Amino acid sequence: MEQIARDTNKYCFGFRDTIRALTMGAVETIIVWENLDIVRIIIENPNTKENKELFLTPREVEKTEWQKDDKGTTLDIKEQGEFLEWLANQYKNFGAKLEFISDRSQEGAQFVKGFGGIGGFLRYQVNMAELDDFYSKDNEDNDDNWI
Repeated sequence: MEQIARDTNKYCFGFRDTIRALTMGAVETIIVWENLDIVRIIIENPNTKENKELFLTPREVEKTEWQKDDKGTTLDIKEQGEFLEWLANQYKNFGAKLEFISDRSQEGAQFVKGFGGIGGFLRYQVNMAELDDFYSKDNEDNDDNWI
């Protein structure tokens, strides 16, 4: 909260921005709610062999729209598991530290409700609005891939 109050732009929050910053290597410390219920799925198009990583809520997993591409091809599930388990095994590969928080304190509850239960402190400033512009130009990472 202190980083946000000082407006340093060395923080991120929300699932999409945090994962983008993590994959860029910009996250120094990732902060995640201990009960964040997200499923990470890797799907593959059997025709093109192209893989895609999805992050979905359990409710979204139950809906099956994500299992077909825009041409109606059924996509193969290559990997599926809990996001928190994957993150606990992978955070060091991104050069980050991992901190779990609870929603039992006022600050923790505010983080979960206000910021989606995931965020991070960054090594350097990242302009998330510019990243949105960059990703929307090539349409590789649209809103359908993120919770």
